[in-house]
Amino acid sequence: MSKRYSRLITRLVEGLTAPQRPWRRADTRLLVANALMQRHAVATRHGPLVFVTTDHEALEFPRNLVGREPETIEWIDAFETPCIFWDIGANIGTFALYAALRPGIEALAFEPAAASYAALCRNIEANGQDERVRPFAIALSGQTRLGSLNMTATNAGNSFNLFESTENCFGNPIEVKFRQASVGFSIDEFRRLFDLPVPNYLKIDVDGTEAEILDGAAATLRNPALRSLLIELELEDSARNAGILARLDAAGFTATQRGVVQHGGSVNAIFTRAASVAAARPSDAVAG
Repeated sequence: MSKRYSRLITRLVEGLTAPQRPWRRADTRLLVANALMQRHAVATRHGPLVFVTTDHEALEFPRNLVGREPETIEWIDAFETPCIFWDIGANIGTFALYAALRPGIEALAFEPAAASYAALCRNIEANGQDERVRPFAIALSGQTRLGSLNMTATNAGNSFNLFESTENCFGNPIEVKFRQASVGFSIDEFRRLFDLPVPNYLKIDVDGTEAEILDGAAATLRNPALRSLLIELELEDSARNAGILARLDAAGFTATQRGVVQHGGSVNAIFTRAASVAAARPSDAVAG
């Protein structure tokens, strides 16, 4: 029904603007498209969030903010403040913006896909959160290098866009529709180059290159200021899961929770620094 109505409205606008001169017609149609751009205010326990949506796939984020990943919401709600939160694979900014509603949380949002990054910035602007959420159009990886973001689609809100990989989190090849040139940084190198403190909370949701990102974050993972991570795992035991678990175990992290909502065969897992390591954490945990 939605597709039928959209086609009908499109034909109506095309028909009404057909008599105009070409550039005037284009201008009118763009004004109509911008006027119809969807804005949604979503109520949360910390106040409303506004989302400006440019693609129907991205509607899922504001429409199901809490139900989509309830464990992520609960995890963010439990952050000890003040703190720094890194959202790697931020997409249109749902969780970075939600976190920034709480006083004392500074969020860095990493999203290399062009359309999703544009939507992320637009949503930060719509919520007046440019001082609390800092967006970066870069990929995080195992090493610092130039490369390609291999994309299954280019619209805002799309998933399975992989930096220097064509294999998703299940070991299956993705159908690459577009290769976007991108710059990748390891977490450790990014922090070193720009003198950034260790994040206290780290979310990694990149649909396949999680292990490489962890490899590029060895020093950051060992730092006791990093308290907890949320990372996507396969629902069933796999070699990929085992590799991620081994890396986190070596850095002193223990799995404390698995999500209840699966997403096409994957589920979120939350890791917390082991008590023996956390006990040594300095009181000023946001210091680098």
